[in-house]
Amino acid sequence: MIQLSKMSGKLKGIPAYNTNTTSNEFCIRQKETDTICGKCYSHRMLSTFRKNCVPAFERNSEAFAKPIRWDDLPVLNHAFLRINGHGELINMTHLLNCHAIALKNPHCNVAIWTKRAELIRKYHKTYKQPSNLILIFSNPRIDKPIAVPRGFDKVFNNVQVDKTPQNCTGKKCIECLACYRKDSGTDVIVEAVK
Repeated sequence: MIQLSKMSGKLKGIPAYNTNTTSNEFCIRQKETDTICGKCYSHRMLSTFRKNCVPAFERNSEAFAKPIRWDDLPVLNHAFLRINGHGELINMTHLLNCHAIALKNPHCNVAIWTKRAELIRKYHKTYKQPSNLILIFSNPRIDKPIAVPRGFDKVFNNVQVDKTPQNCTGKKCIECLACYRKDSGTDVIVEAVK
């Protein structure tokens, strides 16, 4: 059974399904790069003051990596859900499980952050994206904001603290909701590196 996380900080008020960054092969490969992954807050937190989250996130990783039966998918009592507050898509099955969660919970906007553009392209070749599923490309390059890539609804960019413009830095997600609503009017999100 997958476990929902109660988030804190800027994410307070937005529940999330998180997975274990420290065991995700994609994350491990990216950790030593000069991308945003090289400054990964999740790796840092899960190896220090959030070590206690690792077992639950690892159980989620194991569950999401295999097909979840429809009857075992959660029924959510939330308007918004984040996928990957910690973690990254593990494989296509993980993405399809998130797709199914969105289908089972049409009242909930399900937002997925991912750098795995190849999985999203492959997904779109076979599946129709539910209207309440929001795909956000997490741009790995720092200080090089981009427009929304094909197949995605939004893009999340990171810049150094002194770079402008920024439209996310210092905001609480639950008060902004730019990432959680397709009709927010903001599809290119820019935040300072943490």
